[in-house]
Amino acid sequence: MIFRFPPILLAFRDGFVTFGTMISHKFNALFIHVPKAAGQSVEAFFLDLHGLEWEERLPLLLTPNEADKIGPPRLAHLHLEDYVGQHFMSQEDFDRYFKFGFVRNPWSRAVSFYKFHGHHYLMSFEEFVHFKLPQLIEEERWFYGPQREFFFVDGENKADFIGKFEHLQDDFAKVCTALSLPVKSLPHKNKSAAKGGVRSLKKFGNRFIKRPETWPALVFKAGDKIKAKNYRAYYTPELIAAVEKLYEEDVAAFEYSFED
Repeated sequence: MIFRFPPILLAFRDGFVTFGTMISHKFNALFIHVPKAAGQSVEAFFLDLHGLEWEERLPLLLTPNEADKIGPPRLAHLHLEDYVGQHFMSQEDFDRYFKFGFVRNPWSRAVSFYKFHGHHYLMSFEEFVHFKLPQLIEEERWFYGPQREFFFVDGENKADFIGKFEHLQDDFAKVCTALSLPVKSLPHKNKSAAKGGVRSLKKFGNRFIKRPETWPALVFKAGDKIKAKNYRAYYTPELIAAVEKLYEEDVAAFEYSFED
C-alpha cells in the first residue's frame, strides 16, 4: 500500500473519541492536521502526488460522524501520540517516519475560528472571545483546543518538524526537502468564509440555520462590524490578553507574539 488515509479510528481521549488523518507509506511521512493551520492544503498536495482527486479524500476524513455522542462530528485531526497507541502504525514505523505538521498564530487562528463556522454572523468578536470561544474549547477541544496537544506527549515534542502557517510556503519547502519531494506551492483549501450571508452559513453545515434562536441575530445583523482581512484589526489590548490566556500553551511552546 503506497498511501493510506486511516479508516475510522476509535481512540478514547479525555472522555471522547478522536479520529485519524494522513499516513503516506510511499514517502514515509506522517502528517498531523491541526485545524485552521493549512492542513487541507497539505493533504491536497499529497493527494495530487498520488493521482487522487480531492473528492476521493472527503468520504474518508470529513464525512459526518454518525456516532456523534462518542466522538467529534468530523472524522479528522488525530493527535500524534495516538497513531501508535491506537495501532494505526507500528512503533518502528512511527520512529522512522518523518512526522510533521503546522501551527498558526493563536490570535490569527481565533479570528479564523470566529469566521469559519459563521459565528461572525451572530455576535461580535469581543463576545466570541469572552463567551463563545471558551465554551467551544471545552466542548469541542478536538477542533478549537491548543495546538500543542497535537504534538507533545508528557511535555516532549514528538514531531520531527513543526512549521508555521505564517511561513507556510518556506516551511513546507523544508518538508519537501526532507522527504525528497518536488517543491511546489501549496493549493489554498478551506478558506474561512468572510462573505456570503446565509449561503455561507449553509455551506458550513447549517450550523445555525436550523437553530431558530439564532435568527434574530442574523436579521438584525448583530455580528461582525469590523469585516477586516487582517486579524489585528479585531483586537483591543483586552482581547489580546484574553486570547493569550486561552492559548497560553501555544504562545509558549511555539514562541508566538501577537504581531507574529
